[in-house]
Amino acid sequence: MRPAPHPGRSSSLNDIATALWTRFKQYGRREDTEEAISLHREALELRPVPHPDRSTSLNDIASALSTRFEQYGRREDLEEVILLHREALELLPAPHPDRSISLNNIAIALWTRFEHSGRREYLEEAISLHLETLELLPAPHPDRSSCLNNIAIALWTRFNQSGRREDLEEAISLHREALELLPAPHPDRSTSLNNIATALSTRFERYGRHEDLEEAISLHRGVLELRPLLHAPHPGRSISLNNLATALSTRFEQSGRHEDLEEAVSLHREALERRPAPHPGRSISLNNLASALSTRFEQSGRHEDLEEAVSLHRGALELLPPPHPLRSTYLINIAIMLWTRFRQSHRHEDLEEAISLHREALELLPAPHPLRSTSLTNIASALRTRFQQSGRHEDLEQAISLHREALELRPAPHPGRSSSLSDMAIDLQIRFEQSGRREDLEEAISLHREALELRHAPHPDRSTSLNNVAAALRTRFKQSGRHEELDEAISLHRETLALLPAWHPGRSTCLNNIAAALRTRFEASGRQEDLDEAISLNREA
Repeated sequence: MRPAPHPGRSSSLNDIATALWTRFKQYGRREDTEEAISLHREALELRPVPHPDRSTSLNDIASALSTRFEQYGRREDLEEVILLHREALELLPAPHPDRSISLNNIAIALWTRFEHSGRREYLEEAISLHLETLELLPAPHPDRSSCLNNIAIALWTRFNQSGRREDLEEAISLHREALELLPAPHPDRSTSLNNIATALSTRFERYGRHEDLEEAISLHRGVLELRPLLHAPHPGRSISLNNLATALSTRFEQSGRHEDLEEAVSLHREALERRPAPHPGRSISLNNLASALSTRFEQSGRHEDLEEAVSLHRGALELLPPPHPLRSTYLINIAIMLWTRFRQSHRHEDLEEAISLHREALELLPAPHPLRSTSLTNIASALRTRFQQSGRHEDLEQAISLHREALELRPAPHPGRSSSLSDMAIDLQIRFEQSGRREDLEEAISLHREALELRHAPHPDRSTSLNNVAAALRTRFKQSGRHEELDEAISLHRETLALLPAWHPGRSTCLNNIAAALRTRFEASGRQEDLDEAISLNREA
């Protein structure tokens, strides 16, 4: 180390700090991060304005603080990151060659602040800064591909908030343009492939195009091939394993191919093995494996899968003490698992703990946090379950109130609006069954119809919405005796059946629904063919 006031001392301080930061990324030792930040601060004090390297020092401290924020969730770190990057930008007026880097750094920090606060203005500024950066990086600038990917990720984020399809389409287009700039064996090619795959998975989830999911899986496999195990595994291999596993789980949910689910579980286990404590990604791997095991439990009923999933979720939460920004998500995940276990074992303590955890998560998600509507929906669903067990009317009333609040946070074209409409409609139907309030049934039918309009074929939840409208119409027919409502219900049930292939787990239920509606029509009209078809459908079910 060069003693003060040696002119090279600041460079030596930065060199040591950079080495410590690298060691932290490999082994996760918190003391390395703390020392690196301290050394960077000391270097900055040795570089007052107008020192030519001051902007570099500002960015170095900001990068280290960003890493600490990602690990421990201290909001003051993120706020300081943004201030440091803004100061660095002021020192780099156009046409300074590093201005694009500084613009990009602020944009990424603002995007992160949006992710944790939900304040839309941060996302909009991030997109604007990324676009300004791109203008400074014409082809064939080596950083153009990274900038394209950053804009695409920000647009993808905005799509997830607003549902504007043009944002998603532009994001996919920009990711593809970035990939063209990264031919093999470019070291960033695997990251670009992963970005396209993620955006395509999102488009599949929203619009149901199976070719998007197949391409996403193919791209994720391509990424994994570029991140081999060999003697020293690629540092991004665990991420690729998780991403491929998630896509395979999605395909399983659509096709029912058990080999997809088994491969997903295996990939998540491998990813977890590559992230021993205190690896910063270990909590994510614990969470992902738990989710896959939960899915397998739902299919096979293996209680050991459910128990392991609960244990893994608890392990993940322990790694995220307050105020970690992901703690709310992990609270929700444990709560959902406990709710699932309650449905199997009817242990009331599981349901009570689930409700308590959901409430704790909601407190961490004040408006306008993008996950608040999800948290509201989760509490409402758990309260509905408790109402069905205990008959406490205040639970049902609160559930309806929470669903209304969630719906207000999901204006069209929010991608979660159709789910909120359906959830609220179901609770209103339950209240109608309890109280006989006709206006509840009418509103439920209206909400179910609106949800159906938002789930055009081939939306994966269209069959659910068709069935919901049909069931509500059958209920209204019992009240009104209007045959056109029963006829429409039968028609909708038939349309539902057409969307459920032979292997689909919901097909037998749908067959029985049609049969029940046909028997009702037989009882009302005496049409023998309705009774005959009902018997045939019951046999098929």
